[in-house]
Amino acid sequence: MKYFTIFAMLAVGFFFAASAVVAAGGDGGSRPKPNRPPKGDREKPDRDKVKQRENAPDREQKREKEVDNREARQAKRIEHGIAKGYLTPDEVTKLESQQKAIADLEASFKSDGKVTKDEFKQLNQALNEASRSIWAEKHDTDGNQMPTYRFGKNVFARPELTAALANENLSREQAKQIMADFHKLMALKHALATKDLTADERARLQNEYNELLNKYFEVRQPTTAQAD
Repeated sequence: MKYFTIFAMLAVGFFFAASAVVAAGGDGGSRPKPNRPPKGDREKPDRDKVKQRENAPDREQKREKEVDNREARQAKRIEHGIAKGYLTPDEVTKLESQQKAIADLEASFKSDGKVTKDEFKQLNQALNEASRSIWAEKHDTDGNQMPTYRFGKNVFARPELTAALANENLSREQAKQIMADFHKLMALKHALATKDLTADERARLQNEYNELLNKYFEVRQPTTAQAD
């Protein structure tokens, strides 16, 4: 009877213990997590909108600073052209009028206190055209012709190239093609100067470089006035 009573008490104790485990978590493991939706279904904050609200003034200031820096660099390039005799008085007048038009456009955009993304794009396009004009006027033969130093002190732009870059009607596609060829020339020059090439590879790249260089430039000995 005594053993039966002890056994009964143990059984009852085990029953209540098991019930407590089930109530607490089911299998004796950690307590269940709160009922949350699957990770992929949870609502996330719109980080792009938050970033847009937080950084809008910073982006506007960055745009304005980039435009101002480009204008300053272009002004220095014009001053350099004047000092070296690369620019004639007529070319200076043309380039300065172009710079004034850009400054006036920027001032009109800033009249409401900010430069929008579309306005920034318009300013950059105008600055790109001005940059091409400065390069073309400094490298043409109207004044002292400036060598194209990236390719050598005795490398000079062909008249067809400077005329194309100075043309206000130059299409974006044409401008992109010229820039792509310039970048390819620089890449070929770098490869020829730094890479460990076989004789055949070097000959092939050198031939490709010469062909592309001669398309836009001519190699000749600079005069004293043209030397920098």
